[in-house]
Amino acid sequence: MDEVTSPEDIINITNVHNEPRPNDSKVLDVLSENNSIYTFSGIMRKIGMHQETLSRSLQRLTEQDLVQKSQNGYKLGKQVVLKKQTRSKTHFTPILSAYLPSDVDVTKLIDGIAGRWFKNLRWIAMVENKDEHLLQWTDESGLFQINLRIVPNSIIIETNAKKNKQVTAALISVSRIVEEVFKSILNFQLIPVVNFTNNVLAN
Repeated sequence: MDEVTSPEDIINITNVHNEPRPNDSKVLDVLSENNSIYTFSGIMRKIGMHQETLSRSLQRLTEQDLVQKSQNGYKLGKQVVLKKQTRSKTHFTPILSAYLPSDVDVTKLIDGIAGRWFKNLRWIAMVENKDEHLLQWTDESGLFQINLRIVPNSIIIETNAKKNKQVTAALISVSRIVEEVFKSILNFQLIPVVNFTNNVLAN
């Protein structure tokens, strides 16, 4: 639960014909998480690439069918070949967990918060796996990331903030996310059971 969901063994992605350019490889690296969908600005923040450079890279990748564009953002094309390469993981610490009633419509919950900005948090992406939805934000300065994990009967908010000031900023920033989540839950007239973890506060 305390690791970023990027697979441990990725990430150099190619099609069967061409090796991608360095900037294209960076974009593919970001999109390599299983079933991830990133907005243009989310990719730009994630890798710190200039807007025009990213635009050209995405255009090349979509023309090569390595990347697909949808209404919600960009994701890997269906015809990509993954080459394994060890990748270091980023440590995330849970800062809040809450019981999620089984009759809450997860799709509606996600629709209400995915793609939105909260305080100084900027939307990055959503990753969908079999039993988990992972929604990701970064703070506007790029110093830390906030993840919202939606798993069966539970939601978990976590951060990779390390310094005390960053941790404080992260806790303040997630308050709006929590508010929106609880609004959705309370629409079902059920009360969530919340557990604020002590891990992050001990740093």
